[in-house]
Amino acid sequence: MSDAPAEVTGGGDPTGSLWKGLAVLRFILLAYALAINLARWQRFDDPLVGWFVLTVIAVWTLVVTWAYDAPRRRRWPLLAADLGVAVGALLVTPYVLSDEMLARHDFTLPTYWVTAPVLAWAIHRGWVGGVLAGLVIVPVDLGTRAIITATTVSNMFLLLLAAAVVGYTSLHVRAAAAERARATELAARTAERERLARAVHDGVLQVLAYVQRRGMEIGGETAELARAAGEQEQLLRNLIRGQSEATDSAGGQVDLAQRLASLGTGDVMVATPAEPVLVPASLAEELVAAVRAGLDNVERHAPGAKAYVLLEHDDDRIVVSLRDDGPGIPPGRLEEAEAAGRMGVSRSIVGRLADLGGSATLTTAPGKGTEWELVVPHPEVTRRRRHEPA
Repeated sequence: MSDAPAEVTGGGDPTGSLWKGLAVLRFILLAYALAINLARWQRFDDPLVGWFVLTVIAVWTLVVTWAYDAPRRRRWPLLAADLGVAVGALLVTPYVLSDEMLARHDFTLPTYWVTAPVLAWAIHRGWVGGVLAGLVIVPVDLGTRAIITATTVSNMFLLLLAAAVVGYTSLHVRAAAAERARATELAARTAERERLARAVHDGVLQVLAYVQRRGMEIGGETAELARAAGEQEQLLRNLIRGQSEATDSAGGQVDLAQRLASLGTGDVMVATPAEPVLVPASLAEELVAAVRAGLDNVERHAPGAKAYVLLEHDDDRIVVSLRDDGPGIPPGRLEEAEAAGRMGVSRSIVGRLADLGGSATLTTAPGKGTEWELVVPHPEVTRRRRHEPA
């Protein structure tokens, strides 16, 4: 276990306000402890030890408040020492208070000051850490009592309840800060995409559209140039449209169907389900990259061939089929390419799918085109397998 929970990068310490509140509370509890003991110190069996312990508590309050002010110092040694000071002050109580004071259930030497270290654990480690720290204090406190009353039990219960509430609040403060950071980052990226989209639309797209229009008007060899310009214009438009795709608020989910649809051109037909196919962004990127590698091979080795991309999915798996009507791949051609150091198929397609825990199956024959079947387990199936007991 790491020393501290992950903090939101770039956004400061999300629990800073809780630590500041604890610092104020710690001084209030210290003042209360000093006032209580100032009013009764004449009845102590050992006043010298009592005031020594109270002096240690006062000095420690100054030191630990300064230490907790810097997130990098909030580590388990400091938290353990904080809790240790509280335990030590409680353990000294029976030796400082007189038998008469103990018999009538007087305050312990540190009184309510012991609450502060427990709340520090709650802020740092959430409700579990706070309750565990409280469970360290409770038996020590009860062990100093000559008698245990209903008031004592109520106070111990309130200590544990406060630890749980503060710890729960701390976790939610961190979660809210992380969500706010993600929203800020998304807004900044969206603004940048919109700026780039405007730049591309005002410049590159207009030039490509002009080249396409003039090339078709001139005809001849420039018609081929016009066709290529038209395809690139469509690709760019799809890319811009795909960049603005919605991301699931649960985090990291994208629509695979929309990603694949952005690959469509005049020579590439893409068919996807009507409903979104939400998958983790990393999975979508790898699948789209594998399909794009296959389309690059079609363009390079079967110019003019039509390609067809089909996306299917069920509860168990996701299947992307990529087929073209080109001349096909002669037997042994892929092995020759791999031996020559050209790893486009083995790494860009087969390797990617293997890394995803899926498979890439090639079906081809001379004169019969090429078909890839890319299969990966459905993300929900993968998630369930990870949580199954070994």
